[in-house]
Order: sequence, then C-alpha cells, then structure tokens
Amino acid sequence: MTCPGDRGWYGIGHGAVRPGRPGLDPVLPDLLVGEYPNPRDVAWLRDVHGVTAVLSLQDDADLASKRLRLADLQDACREVDVAFARVPVPDGDPGFLAAWLPEIVERLHAAIVRGSRVYLHCNAGMNRAPTAAIAYLHVHGGLSLDDAVAFVKARRLAIPYLQALRACYGVR
Repeated sequence: MTCPGDRGWYGIGHGAVRPGRPGLDPVLPDLLVGEYPNPRDVAWLRDVHGVTAVLSLQDDADLASKRLRLADLQDACREVDVAFARVPVPDGDPGFLAAWLPEIVERLHAAIVRGSRVYLHCNAGMNRAPTAAIAYLHVHGGLSLDDAVAFVKARRLAIPYLQALRACYGVR
C-alpha cells in the first residue's frame, strides 16, 4: 500500500526522524563528533562548522530507522563538495566495532592528514562515534585509553564501548 505523498521512503512515515540540526561537539580542531545528519544538514555542516568530510558509522538498519537513504546522503555531500565515507557498524555490537576500529581510525586519520575537518557520526553520537574518536586519540594522539576516554567525555556526552576499545587495544 502506498501512502499519499509517498516518495519511496522506507520505514514508517516520511522524511528523516529528527527535524532539527544534529547535535555535535568538537573533540579536536579537525574532528567533530555528533548525531546523524539529514541530507539537508550537510551544507549547514560545511557552512557553519567548516566540515569538509563526513565519516558515517551508520549501518543499513540505522539508516532505515531514521528514514534515510544512503544515496541521498552521498548526493548531498557531493553537491556541496564534502567527502563522504562510511564504515557500517551495527549498534550494540562491541565485538564488531572492535574488529573495525583500526579501519575506522585509519580512514579518520587519512582524512585529517589531507587537511579535512571531519564530522564523525553514528545515530545519537553517544556510543560508536565517540568510541572511534577515543581510538583515534589513542592511536594517533598518543593518549592512553583512559586519558583518551576522559578527553572525549570532557567534550561530548558519551557512553563509549569500553569493551571494544579494550578488545582492540588492550588495557592501558
């Protein structure tokens, strides 16, 4: 059954769930961490926050739950010359995240080294994205895991997946 005005959205209703702008916080001058953007947020991220690259950790289930299409996000980034990368990580799966943290950290590092200001996000920006930011600070910032956790939590409300960090990098 097609609802009036249905333009092919999947999920319930029409358009992305969050009507306002995403909440975000700078963790480093070239790294912002926050919640998922809608396609219309990409130009705002570029114009207001200087974002030149987006690294999404949303998986297909995340996108569907927020009524977003990957192609729409990619198109929105392309239209305003913002690089887009994605490492789909299921929410609530620290083991999966631990396995992919090295890849996420290296993609983040490559973007920052190229001079990008990166917007790193998951859904709420409270678990996966802060965990990845902590891993980045540990690997490329030289911080212990405990110091990296404290650093990120001082800048963004976060509940990082500590078990993923410990599984990937050990306890330091």
